[in-house]
Amino acid sequence: MKQPIDSLILSNAIRMAVVGLAKTLSLELAPDNITVNNVCPGRFLTDRLRQGYAFKEQMAQGKSEAEVIRSIAQDIPIGRIGKPEELGALVAFLASEQAGYITGTTIQVDGGLVRAVF
Repeated sequence: MKQPIDSLILSNAIRMAVVGLAKTLSLELAPDNITVNNVCPGRFLTDRLRQGYAFKEQMAQGKSEAEVIRSIAQDIPIGRIGKPEELGALVAFLASEQAGYITGTTIQVDGGLVRAVF
């Protein structure tokens, strides 16, 4: 959670609490070699995105799915919506032995959408 989302008061508050909880748990569980991290996904081409208000509204205006996807991706610096397998690859890595030294982090996976430095 690095940047609040307009009109999502409860979600914004809970996401900050989850980041704090994960940090606390990571410190408490580190001696047992248990890692705790957060993954914050941005816009991914999933059924949830397709069922969202912005997507449905644009489709109702007669836009094609490709046009809607381009519209939703226009403010993402990398220029596209993420693929679910890209998010899955990060989660699989974090669950692997190779990520055993990564704990207490919050990782944005959003194509650069969130502009926060920290």
